[in-house]
Amino acid sequence: MKKGFVMLTVIMMLFFIGTMLFVLTGVSNKITFQTNRAYLEAVRQNLISSGLSFAKHNIEKENVKNIELDIAGLGIRNAQLIVTIEKITNKQAQVNVSTSCGFGSQRLEDNKKYYVVPDKK
Repeated sequence: MKKGFVMLTVIMMLFFIGTMLFVLTGVSNKITFQTNRAYLEAVRQNLISSGLSFAKHNIEKENVKNIELDIAGLGIRNAQLIVTIEKITNKQAQVNVSTSCGFGSQRLEDNKKYYVVPDKK
C-alpha cells in the first residue's frame, strides 16, 4: 500500500512539473518575442535619428540627394538606412528617411517624411 502511494505521488509530481514547464515555455516565448520587438523598435528609432542628423548636416551639399548610409559601424545586423533630401527651401528641407531592420523572423520597415532645419553656419 505504501509503495503504491509513493508511486502515485511521484507520478502526480511529474505531471505538475510537466504542466508548469509547458506554461513557462509559452510565457518565455512570448517574452522573447516582445523583447526582440522592443529591440527592433529601438534600432528603428536610432536609424531614424541617424538619418535625420546626417540630413541636417548635409542639406546644402549639392551631391547629397539620395544616399544609402553605411551603418556597419553601429553594429546592427540586417539593417538598412536610406536618406533622400527632396525639397529644399531657405528655412527647411523635406527629408525622406527609409529604414529597414530585422532580428530572427521579425522585420520592421519604415518610410516617413520629415522636415529638417539646416545647421546654422
